[in-house]
Amino acid sequence: MAAAHATGTVGPNLDQLKPNYQAVTAQVTNGGPGMPAFGKTGQLSNQQIADVSAYVVTSTGGTAP
Repeated sequence: MAAAHATGTVGPNLDQLKPNYQAVTAQVTNGGPGMPAFGKTGQLSNQQIADVSAYVVTSTGGTAP
């Protein structure tokens, strides 16, 4: 993700994918291939998940609620 100056090659290119807020929130909360479930483990609060989701969406050109 360009806004975060990320250079990793694992996972999808979020700048190209342009995920919506609901998709990002679900992924951060529930995890997926190669990504931990930050919401289910208690590592992030609901507000932190909302903040991360809004950052990803707005940084990739979308609109967060």
